Amino acid sequence: MAGGGFEYRVLGPLEVWWDGAPVRLGGPRHRALLAALLARAGTVVSAARLAEMLWESPPPRATELLWVRVAEVRRAMREVSGRPATELETHDQGYLLRVPDDAVDRWRFERMVADGLGAGRRGDHRAAAARQRAALALWRGPAFADVADRSWVEAEAARLAELRIRAIEARGDADLAVGRHEEMIAELVALVAEHPLNERFWGQLMRARFRAGRTGEAVATFGAARRELAERLGVEPGPDLQRLHTTILRADATEADATGARDAAGAPDAAGAGEAAGTRGTSAARDAADAGNGAPARSVARPLTSFVGRERELAAAGRLLGAHRLVTVTGVGGVGKTRLAAEVAGRARTAWLVELAALEQPDLLADAVGDALGLPSHPARPRTGLVLDHLRAVDGLLVLDNCEHLTDAAAGFAAALLAACPGMRVLATSRERLGITGEALLPLHGLALPGTGEDDAESAGRAPAVRLFAERARAADPGFALADGTAAAVAAICRKLDGVPLAIELAAARMNAFSPGELAARLDDRFGLLSRGDRTAAPRHRTLHAVVDWSYRLLDADERRLFTVLSAFAGRFGLDWAEQLAADHFPPAEVARLVAALVDKSLLLREADRYRMLETLRAYGLERLDARGELTTVRDRHAALVAGLADTLWNERVGSARERWMHLLDTTMEQFRAAMEWAVARDDAATALRVAAALCTYWHSRGQYVVGRRWTTLALEARGPVPPAVRARALSGLTLLTSMQGDLAASRAAGREAATIFTRTGDRRGYGLALRRLATAEGFGGSHDRADELMAESHAVAVAADWPWLLGWTLTQQGLSASARGDWGLTAALSAEAESVLRDVGDPEVLAYAWLLRAEAARNLSGPLAGAAGLCRALRAFAEHRLLWGTSLALFYASLVYGDLGRPRHEVMLLSAGHEVRRAAGGSFFSWLAEQQERELAGLRRELGDEDFEVQWRTGRIRPLAALVDEVCADLKVA
Repeated sequence: MAGGGFEYRVLGPLEVWWDGAPVRLGGPRHRALLAALLARAGTVVSAARLAEMLWESPPPRATELLWVRVAEVRRAMREVSGRPATELETHDQGYLLRVPDDAVDRWRFERMVADGLGAGRRGDHRAAAARQRAALALWRGPAFADVADRSWVEAEAARLAELRIRAIEARGDADLAVGRHEEMIAELVALVAEHPLNERFWGQLMRARFRAGRTGEAVATFGAARRELAERLGVEPGPDLQRLHTTILRADATEADATGARDAAGAPDAAGAGEAAGTRGTSAARDAADAGNGAPARSVARPLTSFVGRERELAAAGRLLGAHRLVTVTGVGGVGKTRLAAEVAGRARTAWLVELAALEQPDLLADAVGDALGLPSHPARPRTGLVLDHLRAVDGLLVLDNCEHLTDAAAGFAAALLAACPGMRVLATSRERLGITGEALLPLHGLALPGTGEDDAESAGRAPAVRLFAERARAADPGFALADGTAAAVAAICRKLDGVPLAIELAAARMNAFSPGELAARLDDRFGLLSRGDRTAAPRHRTLHAVVDWSYRLLDADERRLFTVLSAFAGRFGLDWAEQLAADHFPPAEVARLVAALVDKSLLLREADRYRMLETLRAYGLERLDARGELTTVRDRHAALVAGLADTLWNERVGSARERWMHLLDTTMEQFRAAMEWAVARDDAATALRVAAALCTYWHSRGQYVVGRRWTTLALEARGPVPPAVRARALSGLTLLTSMQGDLAASRAAGREAATIFTRTGDRRGYGLALRRLATAEGFGGSHDRADELMAESHAVAVAADWPWLLGWTLTQQGLSASARGDWGLTAALSAEAESVLRDVGDPEVLAYAWLLRAEAARNLSGPLAGAAGLCRALRAFAEHRLLWGTSLALFYASLVYGDLGRPRHEVMLLSAGHEVRRAAGGSFFSWLAEQQERELAGLRRELGDEDFEVQWRTGRIRPLAALVDEVCADLKVA
């Protein structure tokens, strides 16, 4: 490599060179480390992931050992270069190898193969052969040979091996095209011996022998191929090889040679160039020879950018086309339908792609197909007939791209083609189905996004949406690298853009002007920000606004109306909600029909029994509502609809209905947030507080204390008249949230005001609940006497109101208070009574707390494992229902069991896991438990030593919670 930098070679055993001098890398671990970083060059790889890649079962102190290996690799690079190895960077969470595009042989290989294929398509066969030969010369053995047995490199090594085969095939086509028939025979004999199932090599050997005047050997070669396939797979040669065999038997040397030239070039089929009605036989022979060589007649341009993140969809398209003759790829504009279709066509042996987006007159569709096939018009015959005659004996693929504005015409043409041409298949792309019998659909959605919390460079970088962004961002800014400092912002950008590839590419192109964080913060103005696209793209794909506008203008008037109304929904919504929101415009049956139409046209996504509009589509719909002066009316109606649901939730938030509501909120929380946001902005305090009050229990259960407190506070600060009962509900919820954060002052203020209002309005249940939450706050602060007083009064209210749910809570919390005093007998009695009271209530949270306290009492009264069954029952319940604070408390009590059993490493790991759950939730800990935890940790650090302690602490932080729960219960012999 020119320029005095490092050169990395992975097409064989790993080698690193500096200005012609090899770098002595050291042992297998050093080589595996560098191979792992090269496999993910330009991306931060976490230390934990690197440890897994180097050691299948990472040893103790793996992180420290990894650091040593990195330092040794750096030293080896420094010794040969005479300068610091700045290419190998250390980041907060891991390591990154920064590599120029021309510094890795696999990247040079890929570019050279692409260049060679391009030269072949242009008809420059000598250049094509030379380029492929140079590319293949880079190989020194199997890719990543040092680590070929590692699972993390298998897929990449297999991909490179397949690309090498493709390069050999392309070089063979080019060599045959320039007349190197005789010289190629020996090499092709070796290739078919090494790859006996590759029909392309068999076809090349047949052609080489045929053109060298060895017709008998060419025919015998077909027989040898036939035997190999029959013996190994039990199948006959494919139709392509059989047609080439037929052509050779006819001794049509001219046709066979012309086929070879077309194959190497990848040029459009010349069969129809001068065809008229009486020349069908010659055309069919040419088609057969083309297919026999495996390099097609085609009109498919290769895209200039890489194909990212659609491997699964590409495989699905192949399977569908194998089973169906018509497949339609559907999806919203910009989702990548055209790119997927082009990739499918590019891998087919005989394919044509017909671009219909610019075609405005449906009756010209056949002309567009004829032009793509290279067919001249005929004064005496319709173009449709010429096309069908031309394709009648061809086995191939016709891609009809962008059919949505010509649906009827495209459907009619496809039906006629499939009826007349039994060897043809059609792949259509459209924002809705064509509606033909036998049509198979391949819905295309946004690229997969990082999961919740996957905001570090390694985990986010595995998501296809982020991979696409990073690759396109590097094209705009060569210095861009996905690192832990930028990964969260990049993930946020991809999520806001719903994983839609075109939107992601437009955003990535702005990396030359913005940082990821700046861009993410400005995406509320996505249409203005993402307004500069590829000048060579179709007009509808140059800006984000144009993409959506194209889809919108294809709707009828009623569809447009409902589309804009439904844009008020943020996230998922049910059909019943849509009917209520659109009630002023359409009757319920019409709403159902129009929703189905919008789904068919890819403007709504159906997810089980709910629907969702992509955020970009929603932003466009809101823009349209605003332009019509209807935005305020529709969003007010949406907020009122959500507030009505919140009122029902407040009344049913406890007991057996709780889990149904929790599930609903898990899947539709965006609606509630959008309603609160709108109400706060409008100073509609009553609506905002109705929603916030109902959500406080949800925020507590899910450990979303920071979010819940912020929204509830904003709602309380909004202006406008508020019924006292609504304000009291919200204040009671705020008491709970702030108490779990350990903010005693805020909890006392909110709880006292709530209790005062409930007293004034005569709401005894509300009053009792507010007292219980105030008692929780006092307990967090260590004021046990005051907590007991408040809990006793709440208990009395629960008894008088005949409210088992509140009674169970008061008994449980009284048991917790007894445990703080060390009165384990009272704790056991109160928690047992709580279990009895709660048996028919159906609330998993409070029941799990009762089980947990009873188990901890048993440990203290009867030994380490006396309460193991109840402990694991509670731990599983908390984890299963995603009750985060309860999970953290159960992990704390489980750690004490391991302490009693003399297993300090497990104790540290569980203390760490519980601490991490609370930290992630933004929650605090009861003061006496926090003090006990500090004592335990200090003793454990002394016992284990700093190094061992830190290893166990880090292990607890990163262990998946579900796996940890299973391990604890299995270890304690509890099923």
